Amino acid sequence: MSKHNSDRLQNWLELLCQMLPGIGQAVLLEESCAQSDPVIRWPGVGKTHEDLMSAASLAASQNKSVTTTLSSGQGNDSSVDTIIALPLNKFDDYRGTLAILVKIKPSQQSVVMQILHWGEDWLGLLLRCQQPETPTPVEPGPDRSRSKLVTFRSRLVAAGILLLVGSMTFISGTYRVTASASLEGKIQRAIVAPFDGYIAAAHARAGETVAAGDVIAELDIEELLLQQQRYAAEKNEYDRQYRKALSTRDKTQAHIFKSQVSQAEAQLNLLDKKIRRSALVATLDGIIISGDLSRSLGAPVKTGDLLFEVAPLDEYRLIILVDEKQVVDVREGLAGELTLKALPGKTLPFAVHKVSPVFAEDENGIAYRVEARLVENHAGLRPGMEGVAKIEIDQRSLGWIYLHELFDVMRLWAWRWLP
Repeated sequence: MSKHNSDRLQNWLELLCQMLPGIGQAVLLEESCAQSDPVIRWPGVGKTHEDLMSAASLAASQNKSVTTTLSSGQGNDSSVDTIIALPLNKFDDYRGTLAILVKIKPSQQSVVMQILHWGEDWLGLLLRCQQPETPTPVEPGPDRSRSKLVTFRSRLVAAGILLLVGSMTFISGTYRVTASASLEGKIQRAIVAPFDGYIAAAHARAGETVAAGDVIAELDIEELLLQQQRYAAEKNEYDRQYRKALSTRDKTQAHIFKSQVSQAEAQLNLLDKKIRRSALVATLDGIIISGDLSRSLGAPVKTGDLLFEVAPLDEYRLIILVDEKQVVDVREGLAGELTLKALPGKTLPFAVHKVSPVFAEDENGIAYRVEARLVENHAGLRPGMEGVAKIEIDQRSLGWIYLHELFDVMRLWAWRWLP
């Protein structure tokens, strides 16, 4: 066989292997080849599996297909290493045996065999196209030669398209919903202004880690101390008037002064609590995810103003925004994988915890909020990180996976415009 034909067979074997999922190795054993090495291998590098050559020789000697399973799967329908050898005996002037090592499920063996038979038909087309034409009295002109070349290329493209469509129809893959995602702390503690006042000091800001009990910021208490002194003086005065009324047996005045003493004590207790709460303290170990008062010293704050948010570093929840066209396939308990922008080389597994009816609308349309939990935490995780999440739904044909969005758009268009 010429080098040109050998290259064609090599290209055919490479294209066929690219259309088979889970393919590991492949050999084409040529029986009618006069070359020193009658074996065409894919891939071209590495050592060929011994059982692969043995299966090819056995299939050639018996002139029938041979299937061998090298390992046992974990379940009844799990993927296993399988060798399939097929004699290529549909041709008059060519004999060969194709053997492949592929990792497939037992239920997919028939589909792979069908693809191999299609590949055999495709090889026959290649061999017929390369046979020399019977001489004719009239030499073909340049236009006729070009027409034959175009016809050959058209048939080759048509065979490739047919093989690709067949592969996408009968071979299944994992259908996954892809959506943007972000990390949030499983719990978030808000630190708010306990009373109207002014920022006196800031000891930490967003992005810094804190421990429970650490003082993050302080409010000015000068005015509170002045009020405390005033109420303490009033209390002493009311107490003196109360004792004086008791000494004169004026029960009415004694009762009034006693009430005023109690009011002054209540004000002092309130001021004491405000002074203690003027130091804004972290309530848990974690990281400050919002809040920076370092450039707001002396600025006024109102009661209830949100000053800081603290989230733990070891507990997260994943928020996935799933497009409305795909959210119907997502349900609780599904598994998935997350890749963050900050950790592009790390894949984090997760499980869907809740599909919420809450949605958000942006320029891309409506997306629903799906909550998930990470199976394991990574030391580099931080609240607010964003990335891409892929939720594994089920096994579907490759044709449906790649083309269902187009078909859905066409169905909606037809529903809109047809009567």
